[in-house]
Parts: sequence; structure tokens; C-alpha cells
Amino acid sequence: MLQNKDIPVLDDERPPEENASALGDEAEAGSLASQLSGLVEDVRILAHAEVEYYRTKLSVNLAATKRVLLLFGIGLVVGIMAIIALILGLLLVLSQHFGPVAATGIVTGAALLIASVTIGMAIKRAKKLPLDENDS
Repeated sequence: MLQNKDIPVLDDERPPEENASALGDEAEAGSLASQLSGLVEDVRILAHAEVEYYRTKLSVNLAATKRVLLLFGIGLVVGIMAIIALILGLLLVLSQHFGPVAATGIVTGAALLIASVTIGMAIKRAKKLPLDENDS
């Protein structure tokens, strides 16, 4: 039974000298072509596996990112509401001492001063960012 079947020769084994001349260039070309086609198939399988891995990783991270952004948004809204409550409280306290117009001016001026200082700091830091590594 086994005598009728062709048994492939591994790369480690060398065929006998009389068979080596008969195989010649056809065996080398066939084995090289089969090796290249095997390599291309392996690369195709690897690329497909990598794409599926990153697609799954992205979907998991996207779901987690949505939850984080939702919580961040809720925290931001509540923080802004707290700042508004602080401003209104300052207006109420200062309006008893300075009157409503003066209290509004004081609170508005302080808020604009804080905003301008914060924006100035942000602009300074933005100018220091290394956006293009070639422009040192």
C-alpha cells in the first residue's frame, strides 16, 4: 500500500543521488512556488486575525469609552451647576453689602478676570507644544 503512494521529502532529508538529478529544477521551482504560496496564505491569515483582534478590542474600548464620557458629561453638568450656584450665592451676599448693581459688577468682573487669566495660561502653554518636531 505505502509503496504506491508518493511520500514527500522533508527539507532536512536529501534524496538519493540518482533521484536528485531526475528531480532537478522542477522540484526546486515547485517547492519554491509552494513555499511562496504558503507564505502568502499565512500572511493573509495573520492579517485577518490581526484585523479581527483590533476590531474586537476597539468595540470593547468603545463601549467603555461611552460609559466614561457619559459619566464625565454628568460630572461636568453638575460642576457647572455648582459654579452657577456659587455665583448666585455671591450675588446674594454682595448685594446686601454693596447693592445689586455693584454686586453684579463685582461678580462679573471677577469671573472675567479668572477667565482671561486661565485663557492666557492656556495660550502660553499651547505655544510651547512641540507640534512639528522639525521646527525646533
